[in-house]
Parts: sequence; structure tokens; C-alpha cells
Amino acid sequence: MARCSSLLERLEERGAPLLIHPGPAPWQSSLHAACAPDWWPGLTSYVAGMNAAWHPWLAVGRPAFGALRVVFAMLAGLAPLHGERLAARGGAAGRGVDRLTFYDTSSYGPRAIDAMIRAVGVDRLVHGSDRPVVEPADVSVLGDAVVASLRERNVTRLLRPLTPA
Repeated sequence: MARCSSLLERLEERGAPLLIHPGPAPWQSSLHAACAPDWWPGLTSYVAGMNAAWHPWLAVGRPAFGALRVVFAMLAGLAPLHGERLAARGGAAGRGVDRLTFYDTSSYGPRAIDAMIRAVGVDRLVHGSDRPVVEPADVSVLGDAVVASLRERNVTRLLRPLTPA
């Protein structure tokens, strides 16, 4: 976090949100890459990378950058669903729900989105997709109010300039 603190400070000062998205997995062995099916990285290293990015944000980033809006791609690898496990090991699980941390729904469907709504609240989720790689799931089963929150209200709150709470 120290390596990018000046960038995070600048985003925070400008009221601009930060997108946290998975990058390449340099630790992946060439043997693993040679044997794995095409779908493998999207379910292993990408998900693990997002989960691994969420925990330092929770522990160090949010306390240091209290006014910075962030949005985690792909529901942060579902990291907030591990809140009970985090709390059982002494972590600050309750800090995972704050008005400035958002989660994009790319690659996930209604079941995962519903679970995240239960963990962090519907106001924390924004619609995202992996188009053209993967078509977005039909989330209409979650109801019109949830769809409107994901695609309109929450996106507006994520991108508009901050106002006092």
C-alpha cells in the first residue's frame, strides 16, 4: 500500500474512485499454465487475487484513506462473504461494509449477487460485465428495485462527487 499511497492520496483529494481489478498472476507456474483448461484462471488466480486485494484494503487501506471511493471488480472474489471466518480469526469483519466501498457484479449471477447483498447491502453493488468474454447473467430475478440499484442509483453514488454523510 505504501508503494501507491501518493496515487491513492491524489484520487482521494480529487474525489475520484479507484477500480481494483485483477492483474496477471506472475506466481503461476508454467506447468500449471500448460495443463490448465482455458477457464482455469477465471476461477482460480483471478478470484484469489481479488480476494487477496480486499483484505489489505480492509485492514490498512480503508483506515488510511477514509474518504476514497473504491470499487472492486468481480465482487472482490466474494471476499466479504468470509466475514464470519475473518471475525473468528481476529479481523475487523465489520469494516468491510462502508458507504465508500463498492463491488462490481461482473462474472457473477443472481445467487452470488444475493449473497453479497446479504453481506454488504444492496447499496454497495454496481452492475458490471465481462462482455465480450462472458455475457452478463440475467439478474432480473432479483427484482426491479435491485436491478435499478445496480444499474442506476449505486453507479450514480459511486461516480458523483462526495457530499457529507
